Amino acid sequence: MYGSDRVLLNLASAMSRMGQYHVVVVLHESGPLRLALIEAGIEVHVATVVKVRRAMFTLLAPLLLWRLSRQCFADLDRVVAGRPVGLVHSNTLAVLGGAFWASKRRHRHLWHVHEIISKPALAGKLLCKLASRKSMQVITVSNQALAWLLSQASALGGRAEVVFNGLPAVPERDLVASQSFRDSIGAASDDVVVTLAGRLNHWKGQSLLIDAVALLQKAGKLGKLRVAIVGDVYAGHEDVRDKLAAQVQGYALDDRVRFLSFVSDIFPVWYGSQIAVVPSTEPEPFGMVAIEAMACGLPVVAAGHGGLLDIVEHERTGLLFAPGQAVALADALARLAADGPLRARLGCAGAARQHEKFSIETQIARTCAIYGRLQAANP
Repeated sequence: MYGSDRVLLNLASAMSRMGQYHVVVVLHESGPLRLALIEAGIEVHVATVVKVRRAMFTLLAPLLLWRLSRQCFADLDRVVAGRPVGLVHSNTLAVLGGAFWASKRRHRHLWHVHEIISKPALAGKLLCKLASRKSMQVITVSNQALAWLLSQASALGGRAEVVFNGLPAVPERDLVASQSFRDSIGAASDDVVVTLAGRLNHWKGQSLLIDAVALLQKAGKLGKLRVAIVGDVYAGHEDVRDKLAAQVQGYALDDRVRFLSFVSDIFPVWYGSQIAVVPSTEPEPFGMVAIEAMACGLPVVAAGHGGLLDIVEHERTGLLFAPGQAVALADALARLAADGPLRARLGCAGAARQHEKFSIETQIARTCAIYGRLQAANP
């Protein structure tokens, strides 16, 4: 599970525990998210939800949408089985079925936008226009995502607002698990571990981080710094991992940069690290890994664009650097690696900021207030 999956799990679980709502989650496929929701006591169904794919932006789009929508209506009618529906909450712009079904059955609909879609631009514009037409309310995960949404669909101006993602209370430090993580990357007790956690792809910044570490090595500033890159590729895109591994080998950094596969529990990784880095080369709509690391007391080095601007306060909870600039990233890492008291100060302030602004309690309070307003309005 990544990003919006974990947000959905946190939100649905917290809503269910409140007892005010009966939460029903409909997924497009079975997998780890379904199992986690079931474990949390959530009613879960797998059905046709009209998930966005490339074929929807071809000449076959009308026929494909018609066929999928018909199946979606039948599936959701079966799931609901005549029960009263207070609200349909669509999680991400990539799922269209909830909006179509809510419109046809005249239910209140809220769209939860986790994206900033810069490429392809036409797809982003069409999805934003659809959100404007098919939603009573839209919530975005950052001010930057809201600005992008309104730039594509200005008519949403009075019906869109920001609700930051939040974390449940994080587990306490597990010294054995954290040490196991450090051992797995060959880190000594006095090494400074920098961790990048996230899907391996072309824009999450893994390649940029490797370039930055190579610059530090060339300048003789690598010191005790070690790097962990944690995450996997989408199935069928194994070449991304191969290229990153080749990049590390080409720089002769095999002893300093280690790759770890996706881990279901990220917190031993954060507790075993000294610095978190989020070097995305395209704007992150939010940045869940940043608030996870902050919750564990880590300073965050982040690219200064997208939703990370809402999360990381430069020189207070972490360091922002110019997006895509390996030299700027290298300078930030070198500075933090050499200054333990600075890491501690930024990490402490970051933990306080996460608790204040990015907790599940703050997210639920804002979301429930919006739900209440929508339920009081005519669909």
